[in-house]
Amino acid sequence: IDNFKKLLEDSSFIEQYKIKNDIKKQGEEPAWHHFLKKNDWLLGLNIDIKFTKDFTSEMDLGVKNTDGKGSPKTDLMGISDFTSIIELKTSNTKFFTEKRKNTSRADTWPFSDDLIDGISQCLGQKFSWDKNHKSKDLIKLNSDLEKEILNQDINQTIDPKTIFIIGNKQKELPQESIDPDIKLKRETLERFRRNNRNIEILSFDELYERAYFIVYNDYAPKLNF
Repeated sequence: IDNFKKLLEDSSFIEQYKIKNDIKKQGEEPAWHHFLKKNDWLLGLNIDIKFTKDFTSEMDLGVKNTDGKGSPKTDLMGISDFTSIIELKTSNTKFFTEKRKNTSRADTWPFSDDLIDGISQCLGQKFSWDKNHKSKDLIKLNSDLEKEILNQDINQTIDPKTIFIIGNKQKELPQESIDPDIKLKRETLERFRRNNRNIEILSFDELYERAYFIVYNDYAPKLNF
């Protein structure tokens, strides 16, 4: 929980975390991927009403072309009685554009390209896995880091639940703000989330708040930005 808080509040801690854990890939996303995979209870108890027991990384979901490419990969896959797909961006990814477009309606605010592209990516992954899972082995690493092929008659895939973790609502869209633009953005995001059946959008700070409550049985204090 302390490291989760530091990752959210202190951008320099992300680089420290990458150095400590020998993460070579560029950017923040590999650090978040490593942190959430290492502490998979944060997702297993938080991303769905049902308990998710296992997670596996960078799953190949589709069918590759003749060049060995073209199959989408998801950041994490949750494995329980039914599989779920988890896609990550970073806590600094924005939900919205900084400025409204001339074509924007009076009661909405335009979403960022990162959010829209991420939603499209999630939908593509969901479709590919739903279509192709029976023709692929479902593999996870066991506690000895050995590959284990799971029985898909037991760990099934039906209209897979897809979770998209992105952004920081407290930072970009503070609840206590009296700025009318912030209020409009919050309402726009919530309408979109409530009317989106296929993808559950969850911010990193919301995930942190849930995890804090599980550990301490209390509400998390406000994060500092």
